[in-house]
Amino acid sequence: MSWLVISFTLSILYVSTDNFGDKQSIGHTIIYIYCIIGLAACFGPFWNQKNDNALWFFHNKICAPVLMSFGVTVLFIIVTFALLVAIIALSNGSRDPGLSALALTFFFSVFTIFPVLCMAGIPSIDKCIEENPTLKNFTTTIKLKIRSKQFSFSFDCFKHIFLPLYAIYIVVVHIYDITALQEWNLPTGTIFSLAYVALICVFIIQNEYYPAIIKPERSSEKTIARVLSYTCIFPFVTATIAIIQRISEYGITPSRFNALAFCIFLCIVVILDCITKTIPSKYVAIILCVIATVSLIGPFSETNIIRNAWLKNIEKTLVNEGYTAYPLSEKDTKKFFSDLWDKDGHTASIIAYQVKMLHFQSIKELYRFFPEKSNLSNIVKKYRSISRTVENDKLHTMPENFSKFAYVDYTFKHEDLVTRNDTLFFNYPLKDIDSTSSKVFSFYVPKQNWLDKDIKVLETEGARFEVEFIKFAQWENEKHQRERGLRLRGMLFME
Repeated sequence: MSWLVISFTLSILYVSTDNFGDKQSIGHTIIYIYCIIGLAACFGPFWNQKNDNALWFFHNKICAPVLMSFGVTVLFIIVTFALLVAIIALSNGSRDPGLSALALTFFFSVFTIFPVLCMAGIPSIDKCIEENPTLKNFTTTIKLKIRSKQFSFSFDCFKHIFLPLYAIYIVVVHIYDITALQEWNLPTGTIFSLAYVALICVFIIQNEYYPAIIKPERSSEKTIARVLSYTCIFPFVTATIAIIQRISEYGITPSRFNALAFCIFLCIVVILDCITKTIPSKYVAIILCVIATVSLIGPFSETNIIRNAWLKNIEKTLVNEGYTAYPLSEKDTKKFFSDLWDKDGHTASIIAYQVKMLHFQSIKELYRFFPEKSNLSNIVKKYRSISRTVENDKLHTMPENFSKFAYVDYTFKHEDLVTRNDTLFFNYPLKDIDSTSSKVFSFYVPKQNWLDKDIKVLETEGARFEVEFIKFAQWENEKHQRERGLRLRGMLFME
């Protein structure tokens, strides 16, 4: 009941605040509480046991209830979302309350319904303590009958299928990582994902062969488990190098911070495992709690480290560019970013991202350097967002010396537009009725006409276009490249 009240309260607080900093703090609190309570539920009942035998039984028996709880939770979210969307659509409600209701449903389902269902399926602790671990039977028998003769084949699915596939996978991963290190081309996401998959496979091997590992006598299963458990070390060493290299080149971000913290956690666990040969699970839980506490709360938390690193990097760049009097005016801010993009696009992209994120989070320390009330999200871009629209009456009269007309509603792409001397040029291709040929009409719009919103007629040789609606937009894509578009609607008259 207490978990229900706590999670429901935190879920309401998360969706009820508009401040990004408050949302982040509440989100970290939810994750931290969820992590601590989850670890306590899994490891607490077996904390005083001499070994992990009971814990092994517990984890194997709880897998089915967890999967079932996950399925029920997903189904509940889908059904509830469908009902909410239908209710919002029928009531013609505003957009924000609808999104808040959907967000509250999601967080309540994940942090309340799912844990409660999992807790309801927890197996008996006493039965887990009383049982002794034994190897699972993965043997499969295939019987064939050929010409009245019967043949049977028996093989171990885990040993003869899963282990060879993992061996091939880990060899390919090692070759890929070695090649990446030699060429010093380290795609962080790919390397980390490959290492993470290897870790999951190692965990499965360790879990399935745990009864053999704890026995004092030697066995092939024990040797396989011990040897293969170390095959994920090199991929994670490579992943750690890739993350550090990425941070040194592009700066720290939340995803890189979390990935690095996970690599540090794994390195500590592997070192202890090498020393003790079989690391007690309670040590893993303690290490995980310590890292979670440090990462989410206090001066070394993810939020504080990233915010301070970004602010120092911004100040350093400003000083290098000759700016020492703060805060900058909006004019100086535009000049700073414009000059920085022209001088060093790599540094500009990093600073632009950091300023944009800090501005989105409303971090007060950022406004020591830049004006608080200006639109920093647009100012930091290499190509600032522009949107201009002109609308006119829809009454058209056939001009003299013109005999043909066509109604036009056309969207021009980036490659269709050309700018010269503050004038926008574009070509409109008019296809004939049989679609076998087309005529191309060239039009242009000076910048001053956009500013004056005076775009009623576009004229060219042999054609006249009376504008009903024209809209020009410019924006910056994820690669800091300029994208533009033009929407044109009206009547085209031709000779």
